[in-house]
Amino acid sequence: MTEELLVKTLLDARPRLIAGTLAVLRDVHQAEDVFQEVMIKALRMRESFSDEAGLLAWARVSMRNLGIDHIRRVGRLDMILSEMALDAVAQSWEENEAASAKLGALRDCIAAMPQESRRLLRLRYDEGRSGRDLAALLRRSEDAVYKALSRLHAALRKCAEERLAQMKEAQA
Repeated sequence: MTEELLVKTLLDARPRLIAGTLAVLRDVHQAEDVFQEVMIKALRMRESFSDEAGLLAWARVSMRNLGIDHIRRVGRLDMILSEMALDAVAQSWEENEAASAKLGALRDCIAAMPQESRRLLRLRYDEGRSGRDLAALLRRSEDAVYKALSRLHAALRKCAEERLAQMKEAQA
């Protein structure tokens, strides 16, 4: 992995990495210190990272462990969350990352749609209009509106799945 990609990846993930470490340390300054320490270690080890996902997984675990080590050094063992709580935080973070990737792919797909399709989605979901309201507004039958929405849903699903697959391939 190049130094530039490593630094960019860690800096992009910095807020999430520090937030995860805050669950351990409960001090933003100490969490920032841990992040900087992990950044230095990652730069020294950059040849061992094959992709961004592996780097981020290593960084999350390293920050957690360094946070626990720091608490042990200063003798504040009462501050350490249980392993189960820390695992729950880590799992939640990973789920949020996956959801964020899906949301980004969906936004990209919507942006690439024709204006009329985006308008129909905006009217239905942003404005909360019913099928009957949309039919009257667009001068179409209710059945035609529901068919159009169904086709849009299918197109969005396919587009988002393809984009997510491309992102996984790019990371591999």
